[in-house]
Amino acid sequence: MKDRKMKTNYFLFVLFGLFIILLSGGCNPEDEKNPVTPPNKFVGKWKSENPILVKVKTDFCTNVLEDVATMMWDVYWVVTETQDPNIMDITMNYSSSNFTVINPECNTGAGYAPEPQPLYLKGYVTDNTLSIEYLGEEILYMDYVDMRVMRGDLSYSYCILYCQEIYTDEDGFSVTYY
Repeated sequence: MKDRKMKTNYFLFVLFGLFIILLSGGCNPEDEKNPVTPPNKFVGKWKSENPILVKVKTDFCTNVLEDVATMMWDVYWVVTETQDPNIMDITMNYSSSNFTVINPECNTGAGYAPEPQPLYLKGYVTDNTLSIEYLGEEILYMDYVDMRVMRGDLSYSYCILYCQEIYTDEDGFSVTYY
């Protein structure tokens, strides 16, 4: 009886060990590094279907960072792959129109310095989101639903002589694959 009990315990111990091996072997650590949607699905050209309302804050007029102007951007992206399966390169160009000073205290200008062209961005893909960085700062956080349209929020700021920030309303930045 004791011998049978030891064999049963040994069998259960071996079965449990096999179960653990199968369970841990079924998880591929490479899958955890790869996104659900690989960046190569984004490769190509993107543009804003409608002009994007971009708001400008500066401390030029009042020494306080506050809204001073608005403008419209037509945005064009060229997305390319990188060697990293989770990262893509984005070259962004834009054309600006309808620059309007909205702060009545800004009677000598808004103090806005346009962004350089093109902007070289890095996109980081995870699940259904895309985080975009410029010069190491996250400036865009976007959601995509159907792989043809991405929407998100733009916010980018820096200080040189004066401080400035450009930003959009929530989901105010949108590009479409073409």
